[in-house]
Amino acid sequence: MSDDQEDGAENSGVDVEDLIRQVELAGDEEGLEQPPADVPDPLYAKYQTILKRMEGLSELPMRASLVERVMDEFDVHQGVWCIDQIIRAALWGRLGAMEAMMATVWWLIEMRRNDEYELIKSYYEQAHDADRTAVVDMFREVPPHQALAAGQELPEVRLPQDRDVTLGERRTLAAGPERRLLERLLMDPDPLVIRKLLDNPQIRLEDIQVVATRRPSTPEILQEVIFHPRWFARFEAREAVVRNPYADTGLVLKLLPTLGIKSLRRIALAGDLHEVVQESASRLVELREERTAPWRV
Repeated sequence: MSDDQEDGAENSGVDVEDLIRQVELAGDEEGLEQPPADVPDPLYAKYQTILKRMEGLSELPMRASLVERVMDEFDVHQGVWCIDQIIRAALWGRLGAMEAMMATVWWLIEMRRNDEYELIKSYYEQAHDADRTAVVDMFREVPPHQALAAGQELPEVRLPQDRDVTLGERRTLAAGPERRLLERLLMDPDPLVIRKLLDNPQIRLEDIQVVATRRPSTPEILQEVIFHPRWFARFEAREAVVRNPYADTGLVLKLLPTLGIKSLRRIALAGDLHEVVQESASRLVELREERTAPWRV
């Protein structure tokens, strides 16, 4: 669990340990739908409870902590099954499923940021062996569809000062209240400046969309939008990053199941995105159109 996740859980007043105990006892709850014959009751109960507990957790890091702790109770085979069911339930709009999907993606992003390569590899291999292609896509690493040419850099931002402004000064300005400066800094080429902007309460969704739709751009700038819990939670921000061909394709593949079916259909037909992204979006559309209850697949 990351430091941010632990802080979020502690500051929330919610006892995550107690939630995990409730997950472990979930098989005794009344009202849960019965699992199919080939799915063990405890595994099915934990999957159901992930969805149910999402409603009681308001913050993304807290939800991701719950997913992480429950996944730790699974072996990799069970974890892959559970991720697959969450994807399918989210596509169908089941109560709590999109929240669980968002939390699962955040957990996967944190796993990647922490360089947990062996764990990522084990999930990928198990998903591949089990032919769960929607899960395989979430663990794939593919270069961006477009990138700056070798030696090319994004242009420096123009500020009203009559001298060169250092990176430290730009970061300070990015944390300030002046809209005219903030609007210019949205085009800054340094991810550290963008990170400061994202923390600024003066920044609006429209500003984030400027950053996320900018072309050309870099994966490092675009991932700052997704790594920020406030903006990750916004559908418009996630979709804008997904639709940007300069984004990290591996990150985009993780984000796809958090989008709506209309967006997925548009992405599947887009002509300016990575072929792998379009294929993955098509597979998710097909899953949505199977019209099969998620736990029966």
